[in-house]
Amino acid sequence: MRFIKLGRLVGAFAIAGSLTYVAAQPAPASTPSGWSADVVALPGTVHNGADAGYRITITNGGTSNISQLSLNGTDSPTFVGGPNGGSCSQAGVPLTCSFGSLAGVNAAPNNSVTILVAYATPASGNSFTESWVASTTGFTSNDGGTSHGDTLRMSGTTLLRSDANFGGGFDKDRSTVGNNGSLGTNNPQSTQVTPPVVGVIATVEDGSAITFTCAPTICNKTFFGEWSRVTVDNGEAFQDTSSSPPTPILFPVSLLVYGKSLPSGVNANSIQLVHVLDSGAVEVLSTKCGATPTLNCLTVTKVGQNFKITGWVNQNGGFKGMG
Repeated sequence: MRFIKLGRLVGAFAIAGSLTYVAAQPAPASTPSGWSADVVALPGTVHNGADAGYRITITNGGTSNISQLSLNGTDSPTFVGGPNGGSCSQAGVPLTCSFGSLAGVNAAPNNSVTILVAYATPASGNSFTESWVASTTGFTSNDGGTSHGDTLRMSGTTLLRSDANFGGGFDKDRSTVGNNGSLGTNNPQSTQVTPPVVGVIATVEDGSAITFTCAPTICNKTFFGEWSRVTVDNGEAFQDTSSSPPTPILFPVSLLVYGKSLPSGVNANSIQLVHVLDSGAVEVLSTKCGATPTLNCLTVTKVGQNFKITGWVNQNGGFKGMG
């Protein structure tokens, strides 16, 4: 099965006057011409003390090949995934990667390497920053970063929140991010998402700080629970292009809602799920799923006194129950 990914998540949190924790960083050095690095935080915000994940992609946009490419970090990651070329040290020791040669731009799309890493965040503070150094000469501390401008520095920043209604962090055991907090009067909702393709990262952020807009003409019922922002592979939708016409690749999003938070008169039969796409378009999920889930179908089940609402979609976005 081949798939392409469509769409982009647009949105970020901003915290003014924040206390920042910065991990150990190397000294400044020159940046080589033609190189570039893309660091994506997975997810962008985690609970204090949870793991912060990063997808690091290094691209050789120059016309010359890099004969020996290395990547090093000062801190010890809790998770190391990949890379798609070469090898890296295991979790628990400072990161050291040897990618071998990296072709120039004329060899695109084979002129980049990607690695996935995660680090433990501190129990206090509002943000966490981790840094790495790519080099053609191994550890840059040995050459001072002066060998023909062969050093590229990069960093990634994750916002931290200690809100009792917010959960989640990079799950190093499943490479999945989710808010799986226990239900209770102080945490009336938890959200989970199952990635549509093995190895794809999915993230969940939910809590009172997440907000979306739904016009009354569309969402003219009573909302309950908190909005949840679901991001799949950094905000992309999935579709199978091996079929004609292409078909969506579905994945489930489940909201577990504290039963006492439901408005009076709302029951399993009357519950719907509203899905606000990144584009701002709104999908109201009300069609019940059969034996085989179809796009935008819905199941509602009782879990004790609580309700589990599951919608099958192929795009990330914001979700909330209504009835």
